[in-house]
Formats: sequence, structure tokens, C-alpha cells
Amino acid sequence: MKELFREYDSKPFLYNVNTPDFQSFVTKLPEETMQKIKFDSFEFFKQAVQAANLTLKVEPSQAYGILSALLSTINAKETLAVTCDYFAVFDRMADILVSSIFE
Repeated sequence: MKELFREYDSKPFLYNVNTPDFQSFVTKLPEETMQKIKFDSFEFFKQAVQAANLTLKVEPSQAYGILSALLSTINAKETLAVTCDYFAVFDRMADILVSSIFE
């Protein structure tokens, strides 16, 4: 999670869905394609958990949602950076959340 967050930080196009280019791309996709992308992301998450031999303490959909929300904090990095080290904040949240999601 920590490495993924840092990768997102270094490549804003991975998470910034408000750019004109991204919006243009998304509006050209059929609705069923968007639903497939969302479903495939969740399925990939479940496969990754299984491949890593991790045991969830919560329902898979909740774990996916929590970790997705955690990664979405990258959108607040500019606000956080004014008062603190946003990497340290993310790392601390990841440590707490991951230990509460996985055995």
C-alpha cells in the first residue's frame, strides 16, 4: 500500500480523474465497460488477497472499500502538506487499517 501510494504521488495521471483528458476518455466509454472496469478491479483485489495468502477480518467488499478510500487520500496531499508530512500520515493510517483488515 505504501509503495502504491508513492507511485500514485509520482504519477498524478493515475488518480486525477478531473483532468479534461481523463473526462474525455471516460465519457467515450460505454456504461457496461465502466461497470466491467469496476468489477475487474474488485476481482483483482480478491485474487491478490488470495495469492498473498492473506486472511480478511472483514467482508471483501468492505476491505476493498477501506483500502480504496485510504488510497484516495492522495487527493488531499496538497492540503496535508501545508501542516504535515502526508507520507507519514498515510503510512500511519495504512499501518492501523491494514492490521484491522487482515489477520
